[in-house]
Amino acid sequence: MKKLLVMMEADLGIDSLKQEERDVLAAIIDIQDSNNAFESDQLRCHPLVQGMSHGTFFRALRSLREKHFVEKQIGRERGLYRLIFKSS
Repeated sequence: MKKLLVMMEADLGIDSLKQEERDVLAAIIDIQDSNNAFESDQLRCHPLVQGMSHGTFFRALRSLREKHFVEKQIGRERGLYRLIFKSS
């Protein structure tokens, strides 16, 4: 079972994420709506990331954007993002 999980993580590209990025991603998955959208303010209040410093949280979110796990909603209010999981 563990081997399967490792293979799935590699396929999704999450095997190379730092722990903070994994925590932010898990929180995103938990709070996203039916359109995969979420607000950074709501995400910031999630128990998985609540204890993170402001800088660590936003660095992890920016890194997830750069790695194409999430994207900003264009033409939308500030702080609105969308999960765009793409397997490798």
